[in-house]
Amino acid sequence: MIRVNLVILDENLRKIIGNKEIAFELSEDEATIEGLIMEAVKRYGCTILETFFKPGNSILLNGQNIEFLGGIKAKLSDGDRVAIMPLIAGGSKGKELYFTISIL
Repeated sequence: MIRVNLVILDENLRKIIGNKEIAFELSEDEATIEGLIMEAVKRYGCTILETFFKPGNSILLNGQNIEFLGGIKAKLSDGDRVAIMPLIAGGSKGKELYFTISIL
């Protein structure tokens, strides 16, 4: 079994789950981001999907955006940390800046 921690940085998702960080145990076969999402859906219901894939949210694997690691097919290893990171917006002199940061 692979043990993975899901770190919740999205306030709406925290309200659904009731915690900032939760542990999941996945079999070798389901040890992907997709498998983790499916386990979260089993545990917390389908409404969790809206927050996972909300425009602007990023999914990070050990601080790296999964877009660069194979997307939802990215493989997970024992001890990995997956974070759901909301878009952070700021601005200066009427120009909007959008960026994501990793605190992992």
